[in-house]
Amino acid sequence: MTGRAVRALFFVSVVLAASGCAGYRVGDISGRELQGVRSVYVPVVRNTSLTPDLDMTVTNAIIRRFNNDGTLSVQQNNAADSELDVTITDVTQSAVRSSSSDILVTAEYQLTIKATATYVNRKLGRKIFENTGVTGSTYFFTQADIQEGIRQALPLAAQDLANNTVKLVTEGW
Repeated sequence: MTGRAVRALFFVSVVLAASGCAGYRVGDISGRELQGVRSVYVPVVRNTSLTPDLDMTVTNAIIRRFNNDGTLSVQQNNAADSELDVTITDVTQSAVRSSSSDILVTAEYQLTIKATATYVNRKLGRKIFENTGVTGSTYFFTQADIQEGIRQALPLAAQDLANNTVKLVTEGW
């Protein structure tokens, strides 16, 4: 290989490597509406569904998810830069799969928590999104007691709801 061919190959590889990183940014990943926002206040989630004691489970899951994500720090006071209000609207379970031995018996269910979220940027004094629907779901099998299956599945669906809610805030999707 000639020196000119080696230089051309080197130049092409540098251009390709640099263009592969063209979408990356260092620093704040949020959109223009969230510039300067560093903290979030998460009040206790409101529960308008018929499932009791779900408000604290979902609130704690959202706070844990923000802490794990690290994009925004959670502050439990009104001095935060932003506020996330979540309202649980419905909890449903639907049959997914029947038993292999008896088609009239349901073996697997999907549990879904439906909620609405409103996110306010306090620095700009405006709502980034309002009453946006967000869901969290999980699957569970029934052995002998469907109520026990629901009880065990609710925290998992709450974690999925928290994950989807935090993604909605930090990624803007």
